[in-house]
Amino acid sequence: MTAIFDSLKNSIKGDVLVDDYSLGMYATDASIYQIRPIAIVLPKDDQDVKEAVALAYKNGITILPRGAGTSLAGQTVGESLILDFSKYMNSVLEINSAEKWVRVQPGMARDDLNALLEPHGLHFAPDPATSSRANVGGMVGNNSSGTKSILYGKTVDHVLETKVLLAEGTELHFENCPPETYRKKAAQNNREGEIYSAFENLIKSHSEEIKERFPKVMRRVGGYNLDEFVYTDQWNLGKLVCGSEGTLATTLELKLNLVDLPKHKSVCVVHFSEVLEAISAVEGMLKYKPSAVEILDNTVVDLSRSNLTTKHHCHFLEGDPAAILIVEFYGNTSEDVLDRPKKMIEELKAKGFGYAYPLFPEGEAYNDVWVIRKKGLGLMLGLKGNKKPLAFIEDAGIPSEHLPEYIDRVLKVCEKHQTKAAMYAHASVGVIHVRPILDLRLAKDIERLKHIAEDTFKLVMEYGGSWSGEHGDGLVRSAYNKRFFGVPLYNAFLEVKKLFDPKNLMNPGKILEAQSIEKNLRYGTSYKDDAVKTEYNYKEEEGFESAVHMCSGVGECRKVLGGTMCPSFKATRDEEHSTRGRANALRMAMSNQFGPEGLSSDRLHDVMDLCLSCKACKSECPSNVDMAKMKSDTLQMYYDAHGISLRDKLIRDSAKASSTISGWKAGIVNSVQKSGLFKSVLERTAKFDKRRTLPDFAKEPFYKWFEKHAKKTNTGAKKVVLFADTYLNYHEPNIGISALALLNSCGYEVILANVGCCQRPKISHGFLRDAKRDGQKTIDRLKPFLDQGLKVVVCEPSCASALNDDLPDLIADQEIAEQLKNGVMMIDVFLADEYENGRLDVDFEPISNGVVIHGHCHQKALYGTNSMKSLLKHHKNAISEIPSGCCGMAGSFGYETEHYELSKKIGNEILFPAIEQLNEDHELVACGFSCRHQIAHFTKARPKHFVEVIKATKTLI
Repeated sequence: MTAIFDSLKNSIKGDVLVDDYSLGMYATDASIYQIRPIAIVLPKDDQDVKEAVALAYKNGITILPRGAGTSLAGQTVGESLILDFSKYMNSVLEINSAEKWVRVQPGMARDDLNALLEPHGLHFAPDPATSSRANVGGMVGNNSSGTKSILYGKTVDHVLETKVLLAEGTELHFENCPPETYRKKAAQNNREGEIYSAFENLIKSHSEEIKERFPKVMRRVGGYNLDEFVYTDQWNLGKLVCGSEGTLATTLELKLNLVDLPKHKSVCVVHFSEVLEAISAVEGMLKYKPSAVEILDNTVVDLSRSNLTTKHHCHFLEGDPAAILIVEFYGNTSEDVLDRPKKMIEELKAKGFGYAYPLFPEGEAYNDVWVIRKKGLGLMLGLKGNKKPLAFIEDAGIPSEHLPEYIDRVLKVCEKHQTKAAMYAHASVGVIHVRPILDLRLAKDIERLKHIAEDTFKLVMEYGGSWSGEHGDGLVRSAYNKRFFGVPLYNAFLEVKKLFDPKNLMNPGKILEAQSIEKNLRYGTSYKDDAVKTEYNYKEEEGFESAVHMCSGVGECRKVLGGTMCPSFKATRDEEHSTRGRANALRMAMSNQFGPEGLSSDRLHDVMDLCLSCKACKSECPSNVDMAKMKSDTLQMYYDAHGISLRDKLIRDSAKASSTISGWKAGIVNSVQKSGLFKSVLERTAKFDKRRTLPDFAKEPFYKWFEKHAKKTNTGAKKVVLFADTYLNYHEPNIGISALALLNSCGYEVILANVGCCQRPKISHGFLRDAKRDGQKTIDRLKPFLDQGLKVVVCEPSCASALNDDLPDLIADQEIAEQLKNGVMMIDVFLADEYENGRLDVDFEPISNGVVIHGHCHQKALYGTNSMKSLLKHHKNAISEIPSGCCGMAGSFGYETEHYELSKKIGNEILFPAIEQLNEDHELVACGFSCRHQIAHFTKARPKHFVEVIKATKTLI
C-alpha cells in the first residue's frame, strides 16, 4: 500500500494522507460508528479524482466520496480510499440568474454557495441543520432536505444535471431526457448505453412493485430513488445518483435549480406544557401554509439556556415549556406573514393548544429563534457524561395524521427498555428526531439499541412511514432495507448497484448488503480510556475524558463563513486543524489507538500546534468543546516528556521580563529590538520571525504613573478595582490612563490592583503547573478586594479570561474560584451593567465620528462585544463591528517563524481587507494587545483600546 500511495502522491496535485492520525480523524463522522479508512485523497480537480479512482480500481481498493463528514448514519466512514472534496473542489463554476441555476463543484458548502447567490436574489433551497458546512455533493449523495422541505422538497427536486465518474473510469453526464433522447442514449454500444438500456428494463419490470412498496410520504430517502421514474416519462439518471450515498458513482460537478429568496418572513414560537400536545397541534397548523414547523423538546430548550452562545438568544422563551413549535411563514408582503400566524394563534387558543405565542417579523429576534433550532442537534449530542442522545431511530418519516400516536408509542418503546429520549426537528413533514439516550460502552445499552430499533421499525411499517426520512441509510439503517422494501425491490436495488458498480467498489455496505446496527461502533464494550493526569480540574466538563468526548462530530468547527471557530481550519481547510479533528485525535490517543506515547506524542503535538487557543469553540461549538484548555494540558504533558525549548522559556517568562525591562531600560531595549541584527539572532536562536518587531516596553510603568498622578483626579462616591495587567502596566500605560479617566468621570474612585500577572502566557503555552503556582499568588493579592464585594475590572480580554475562566479551574478552592468568576469582569461589561441598572448618571459618546470594533477572540467567546455597543446606543451609527473572526496573532503564535504566513492568512480572510476600506474619520478599536500589534504590522491602521475612544459626560437633568 505504501508504494501504491507514494505513486499517487507523485501523480496528483492534491493531498494524499496515509498516516495513522489522519486516518483516525477520518474514521468517524457524526454517527455512532468508526471504521479506519485506507487512505485520504483531497483532489484539486477532476483529473486528480480520475487518477485516484483509476488507482483504486486497478488495485481493488474501495472508494468513498466524502464532503464535510457530517453524516448521522455512517455513510462517510468505511475501509476505503476516501475522496474529500471540501478543501479544493469547492468553487462555483457558473451562475445563470435568468434561468435560475448554478453549476458547482461537489465540495462547495451550502451556506457558502448561498452567500454568493444572495446578490442575485436566489438560493439553493434545501437547508439541513449542518448547512454552514454541509457540502452540496454530500447533500446530493444523501438527498438532504431540512427545515423548509414542506415548501421546497428534497435535494432530488433541485438536481438538474450531474457529471459523475464510475469506478472503472467512465465519465457520464446525466440530465433530463425526454423519451426520444433516452432511447437514443440506450441504443449506444458503450457503457452509457448499457446503463440507460438496462435501467429502463429494470423500471418497467418493477414499476407496479415500486408504486406499491415505496412509502407515500414526502420525506423518504431510503434505498435508491426508483420512484422518481414511474410517474413521469422525463427521466434524469442524476435523480438516481441523488440519495445513492456514493455507492454508484463519484460526483464531479452539479447543476442545481435555484429559487427566489423569500421577500418577507416571520416566526411564531408556540409554547406547550406537554410534548404530545405540541405534536397534536401540528396538523391544524398546516392549513396556514407555514414554510416550516420545527419541534424542540425541553432537553434542547434547557441546553440552549445554559450554552455559552445560545443562552444569549433565548429571550423569546417563556416559562418552562415541555416543548416548543417554531412555526415559520414566508410571504410576498409584510402583512401576509403576520396575518396568517395571528389567525393560527387565534385557532390554537380556541382549541386550548399552547400557553405562549411570541411572534417575530424578520430581524434580530427572528434570527435568534433559528440560532436555537440550528444548534439543537449539537446541543443534544453535547450532553455531559457517557450517555448521549443517539441517532438510530430518529429518521422515520410518518404521515402527519398518525404522528401524535406514533411518537406516543415510540416514547413508550423507549420507556419499555428503560431509556430516556430527547426529540427535535421537522414536525411539519412527520420527521421528529427521537433520540434515545444510551451509553454504547455498556453491553446492556447495545442490547437496548437493537431492541428499540427493532420495535420502532415495526411501528414505522405499521403506519406506512419511511424508515429513512432525511439522514439516509448508511451503516445504521441499511440492514433493514430488504424487509422494508421487500425482496423484489431489494433485488432491483442490487441490479442497480451491479449495473453502475459491477465490482462493488463504491462505498460498499451502504444501502445494500450491510452490517447489522451494532457493528463498528465508535464506542463499544471494549472501548477504554487510559487514565490521564491533568492540571485543569475540568469541573464543568466532569473530567478531561468527558471534555474530549463532548465532541459529537457534527462539524460546526468546519464552517468558513461567520463566527471565529476555527481560525486555522478556515485558513487551511484541513480536517486535523478543525476542533473536531483535534478532538478525535485526542480521543484516539487517550484510548491508546495511536500507540503507547498517547497524549505526549510528537504527532499529537503537531495536531494541536495550529490551535490558536482562541476559545471560540468554547462558545460557538454546540457542545462547548474547550480545545484551548485541552491544548494547554497536552502541552504540559509534552514538555514533561520532551523538555522545553528556548522559545518556550522566553514565552513562559515574558511577564517577568516585561516588569524587569519596563522603566529606565526600556529605551535601550526598544532600540535593540528594532535592529536587523537582533531580529536575525532571535530568529536563529528562538525561532521568532525576523519580520516581526517585539512590542515596545514602557519607559514608565503604569503603576508608577498612577502613584504620581492619580491622586489629582481619583475621587468618587463608589469604588472599583482596576487590574494592572502586564500589557497595560509595562507596555501601554496610555490605556491604563484612559481607563482611569473614564472610570473617574463615571464617579468611581479607582483602586489599582498591581498584584502580578494573570498567567495568560503560561496558561496558553501549556505551563500549567507554573501558572497554578504563580497564579495563586495573584489570586491571594486580589482576594481582599473580592472579599469586600468590589468588582475587579480588566482592560485586556485575555487577562480577564485567565482570571475568571482558566485560573478558577486550575485551583482547588471553589469559593475563590466563584469569586473570580463573578467578581472579575471586562471594563466595558462592568460599565454597561452599571449603566443599564441605573447606577450611572452619565451618558457615553465617542470621541470621533464613529467607532469600528474588531473583537478579541476571548472577548467574543466569553463576554461578547454587545456591551461596547450598548454604551453608545444613543449615538446612531456611532459604532459598528467587523465580522472578522480571529486576527491571527493569538499571543506569541503570529511571532513564531513557522506560523507567520498562516497568521497573515487568517487576518487576510476578512479583517485586513475590511480595515483598509475604513474611512479616516473612524476610530478602529481592538481591545486585545495582540490584535493591535497584528493590525499595526499588516495594515496602516493604528487601533486603540475601547477606553481610549469613549468618554462619559454628565447627564443633563
